[in-house]
Amino acid sequence: MARCLTDEHIKAYKEGGRLKKLFNVIKKDPELSFEIRPNNEVKVYYHKNLILTISLDGKKEPKITILDKGFYKNGEKPKICFENPHDLKSETNIKSYFSEAKKLAYFNRKGSEFIVQQNIALGNQSYDNRYLVVDMEWQFSKADILKEKRKEIPQTKIDLIVVDTIPNAKGFNDIYLAELKLGLDATQGKSGTIDHVEKTNGIIENEKACKALYEDVTSIIKQKTELELLKGSKKEFHWGAKPKMMLIMFYRSDDEKEKLEVECQKARQKAMELKMEEPICILRTALIPL
Repeated sequence: MARCLTDEHIKAYKEGGRLKKLFNVIKKDPELSFEIRPNNEVKVYYHKNLILTISLDGKKEPKITILDKGFYKNGEKPKICFENPHDLKSETNIKSYFSEAKKLAYFNRKGSEFIVQQNIALGNQSYDNRYLVVDMEWQFSKADILKEKRKEIPQTKIDLIVVDTIPNAKGFNDIYLAELKLGLDATQGKSGTIDHVEKTNGIIENEKACKALYEDVTSIIKQKTELELLKGSKKEFHWGAKPKMMLIMFYRSDDEKEKLEVECQKARQKAMELKMEEPICILRTALIPL
């Protein structure tokens, strides 16, 4: 199922639409991420926590689902729950909901790595950048795959879907399946560097997964551009035969930087063994000098 919204849903976020004020609040808040999902849904995230789901019901009226009750099982749910349609007409009420939802999500799980992930996405929302972040937490749906074939495709979420706005030597724009690691600890164990190379390669080598990815990327770019979530001078993209892998690693000391460089080399070596194209490795400091 493609990540795509109907025309009616898109119109709801535009001038005069029933969700315009809600959209304005989300768009102006750098801590919130507006992501297009299958089944004509939008999910709004705060630090990897899903705090709002937006859809249209059978009568094409807005259907708002607030954060899961697990976030407030030991306390009260937010006062604003959008049970009253008038709440969508008040930016004050909308902001009040997000303020309470953030607090509940923060105390439930802080998710420091996702904060960085979210900031990378927000910092690369322009056609004028070298890299354009199209989506976060992308996952291939196996709903249309025969049960006996599902094990052939790894069950994994991709941190960021990144598009290279500059064509490669063959004239194609590369799509990268990007994995983010904050510090050395994140590269170890079950969800470590090698594991991600293997799982990413499983997606790259699966024709149906690639087809779904290209359809999602094309649809999301079109609709996020229409909603003005993507800025800059619009470009036409031409996709290559297969996506590629990108590793984005953040270090907090010179020692950690050296060790992460070793992890990048391990990733390259594993890719070579799998006859996979060499991943792009981007190392950045997590330190902020004043």
